[in-house]
Amino acid sequence: MENMTFEQLLAELNNVVELLESGKLSLEESVEVYQKGMALSIECKKRLDAAKEVIVKKVTSEGETNLK
Repeated sequence: MENMTFEQLLAELNNVVELLESGKLSLEESVEVYQKGMALSIECKKRLDAAKEVIVKKVTSEGETNLK
């Protein structure tokens, strides 16, 4: 997953949701796909949190520069 872009992770997560919603998977397959979806979701959240941190730092540092 580390070599995937955020957009690729999100697309794969969407595929997982579609698979689960289709109702065509066995219970075992559903559990496996659900676990994959949770891993994708966690990775997406990590990347969003990292991006948010960068933005907050940038905005904060620019604000401090403008105040001086």
